[in-house]
Amino acid sequence: MKLVTLNIQHGGGNRISAILEYLQSQNADVIVLTEFRANRNAKILRSHLFKLGFLYFAAASINPKENSVCIFSRQAFVPRTYSSLPVQDRHRLISAHFDSLAIYGVYFPQKKAKASLFQFLSTGKHQPFESAHFITGDFNTGNHFQDEEGRTFHCSENFKQLSESGLIDSWRSRNQNIKEFSWYSSHGNGFRIDHIFSNPEADNVIQDIYYDHATRESKTSDHSALIVESVR
Repeated sequence: MKLVTLNIQHGGGNRISAILEYLQSQNADVIVLTEFRANRNAKILRSHLFKLGFLYFAAASINPKENSVCIFSRQAFVPRTYSSLPVQDRHRLISAHFDSLAIYGVYFPQKKAKASLFQFLSTGKHQPFESAHFITGDFNTGNHFQDEEGRTFHCSENFKQLSESGLIDSWRSRNQNIKEFSWYSSHGNGFRIDHIFSNPEADNVIQDIYYDHATRESKTSDHSALIVESVR
């Protein structure tokens, strides 16, 4: 299975053709898009990806002006949304449940508003049906001095607690002493804010995990894509 996660920046804007060209080039099995908006671009995405074999789709929000998260898949899945989340977070989490694997797409808010979604995930309230699961998307945070040059992240302690809850920061576990950034500020400061957390069973089936900076360097998005290839 190949999983591609990409923040498409405010629904894609006039970059939608470039986004689709990139996604088509990846030949993925599952795609998680953050900053997805259920607007005209969403219809273009769904139509084009459907023709490429992505017959299954679920989004956390139908609000055309709301940055949200969605999942496209070639394989059938059972979608799940989360009414138990605080109202302000419900458009920020969607999950796809396959026979032996669950994939959670997340799009975290800014600053201290991130805390409630971190708490929800850390306490296991998402209650996956399957033993193996990934949580992937734009977390808008990371580890101080490791996923950024300094100490500016809000809720970095919550990010750390997610690892301590039994989940694995799968890219970091394989690149412990490397600084690699998935987003840069207008001042040129780099941050690794796009992540995939896995429980041990899911982490064990990962064959390769890496960032593709082509999306950011070509201005297809302001984020690099995160790609996971696994045996399941």
